[in-house]
Amino acid sequence: MRLIKKLLIGFVVSSSIYSINVLSFEMTALYDVTVAYDTINFRSNRNAHKKALEKLLIRVIGPHEESITTLIDQYFPEPSRFIRQFRPGHKGDLIVSMDGEAVQEILLDANQSIWGAERPLTIIFVAIDKGMGEREVLASDGAKKNLMQSQDINKNQLLKQKMLAMADYRGIPIVFPSMDNEDQSNISFSDIWGDFTGSMLDVSEKYNASIILSAKVRNDEREINDWTLHIDNNSTSFSAAPDEAINILADTLITRYSYSDRIPAKEIEIIFEGVDSINDFGDIYLALNKLSMIESFTVKDVSENYVQYLISYNGFTSDLVTSINDLDLWGEGAKMPDKLQYIENSNLILQYKLKSTKNYN
Repeated sequence: MRLIKKLLIGFVVSSSIYSINVLSFEMTALYDVTVAYDTINFRSNRNAHKKALEKLLIRVIGPHEESITTLIDQYFPEPSRFIRQFRPGHKGDLIVSMDGEAVQEILLDANQSIWGAERPLTIIFVAIDKGMGEREVLASDGAKKNLMQSQDINKNQLLKQKMLAMADYRGIPIVFPSMDNEDQSNISFSDIWGDFTGSMLDVSEKYNASIILSAKVRNDEREINDWTLHIDNNSTSFSAAPDEAINILADTLITRYSYSDRIPAKEIEIIFEGVDSINDFGDIYLALNKLSMIESFTVKDVSENYVQYLISYNGFTSDLVTSINDLDLWGEGAKMPDKLQYIENSNLILQYKLKSTKNYN
């Protein structure tokens, strides 16, 4: 299904399904890039159009300058064709909206691996040791701290700005905890400094974040810090500057989630119980059709009160299970997300029971 392929988030095939569910969010602004031009200088400037396309390609395939230059020369000789509109930004620059779907389709035809608009949210925990027994956790509302700490506020804001700028450059969603009363009851400086993953997971659920990046920052050593990246049940430690840490995060994610036509779709079977009307069929169709991971689905068997589907999908099975579980169609205790069964043809099978009263939009 070509239209679905344009929108797919890419994934490297994985056989592990018993891991932390990786929630994905559609980044609606992924294809909006900022360039340092004004309206007059941008309108008929091919180099400016090329710069906008370069920025998009960095988000989709990674910052490989030589490859990007070659790709543009070979497959995008008229970059202006992929510009939908542009508007003034807040800093004398331009925000350029690109035709991301068309760009990705050309990349796939060129046998390139791409990373689509659906991307997991990363929560960032930064424990700062300010010395003399003073400690704090970098918060999203850090500017609201006590005014007597203005020097530290400036340092913290600069640290966050570096990370946010790199996240925007690479097109990855990140969030810092607000460290409100609820957060403070669940996590502390010591939890982050000691790499207590359980506490960080508790807070990450509040923000619907499935990737965790944590750091230990000493006030006199803010340029290079110790970081730990938690994905599923795996942790990777490294030392880097704040912006480079985000770059490493992006490299890791794009390697993990990049997709190409060369990776075949996988199959899973799903039994939906409680199907007793044509409206139920319609609800299931709308639900499955909404999920961009699903390439196609067909009815395999129909009984008096259930329907069995064969689902063809791209990506991690755990992601598909999470997406299906999040649909407002299933009654409490009716879904079976953590224990997958195997059937004779080695496909996986899930089983769900529809609510007696559906509410799907």
